Amino acid sequence: MNEHRIREIYQRSLEMNRDTFADSEYDIAYCVLLVALQCAQRLKDVEYLTDVKRLAEKESRFIDDHHPEYAYSSKAATARGSEGLFQTAVRKARAIILTNKNGNTRGHYA
Repeated sequence: MNEHRIREIYQRSLEMNRDTFADSEYDIAYCVLLVALQCAQRLKDVEYLTDVKRLAEKESRFIDDHHPEYAYSSKAATARGSEGLFQTAVRKARAIILTNKNGNTRGHYA
């Protein structure tokens, strides 16, 4: 798949994330956010990776502030000894960014 097509999928994924998040479909919003993260990784685009990380942080905070009862909020997940759903996306994005910055390139970075 060419770079232009991956950028297009990235943009569409972010649009779907916004739409599904606005409709309180947080599980779906998370999944399409991971699609955007995968596209950013394939493109080796640190700006895109950082944007996904920031969006995941923002969405995590929103859920924690407005819907702490949601099964995958940070509060509910911590009570189970786990991590909030969107915090998982934040952690993944950070790891990819650090891998890229440190030159420990594997997979699509090779």
